[in-house]
Amino acid sequence: MDNTERFFTNSTEFSLHIEQLAKDMDMSHLEALSYFCEESGADYTDAANLISNTLKQKIYEEASKIYSMPKQTSVTLDDI
Repeated sequence: MDNTERFFTNSTEFSLHIEQLAKDMDMSHLEALSYFCEESGADYTDAANLISNTLKQKIYEEASKIYSMPKQTSVTLDDI
């Protein structure tokens, strides 16, 4: 059993905790995730597996703004 499983039963519960931590500590979602892993001793890979799709999208959007990453576009089979 990894460290994150001791704290949370599902990805929704874990993601809500990370979102609340980000809000309470006035940090980005990625910073909150890193903070959680450092403070709890959780493995980053295990924590990443518990992130909901909604939180993944928020982290991506924050990173896009911070690091000026290009927006992803969808590609259809017609484009190939």
